[in-house]
Amino acid sequence: MKAMVKAVIASLKIEKKKRDSSETATEEWFKDLTPSLLKIGAVTLAPSTETGRSSGLTFHYPPYAVGPYAEGQYVAFVPWESLKPFLAPEGTRIFGGARPKGDSDEQP
Repeated sequence: MKAMVKAVIASLKIEKKKRDSSETATEEWFKDLTPSLLKIGAVTLAPSTETGRSSGLTFHYPPYAVGPYAEGQYVAFVPWESLKPFLAPEGTRIFGGARPKGDSDEQP
C-alpha cells in the first residue's frame, strides 16, 4: 500500500503541474493519503486496450481533498505495471494492456 500511495502522489503532482498548481503539490495536501484501503481515496479500474482487462487504477479526489477548492477535483492514474510487483497471480489476471487514448488524464 505504501508503494501505491507514492504512485498516487506522483500522479497527482503531474496533474498539478499541468494545471500550473505545483505550489500546492506539498505534503500538507497529501498527508491524508495513507497506506490504508479506506484512506487512499475512491478507486476504479481503468479501461484497457485489452478486452476484459484493466490498465491500472484510477483514484478520484473531490475539491479540498488534495488541493484548494479552486483547483477542483483530481483524478490520479496508477498504471498496472507499477502494481505488478505487489500483485498475487490472481491479481495479475485482471490487468493488462495500455490505457486507451480516449481515457487520458484529462481532468473534468
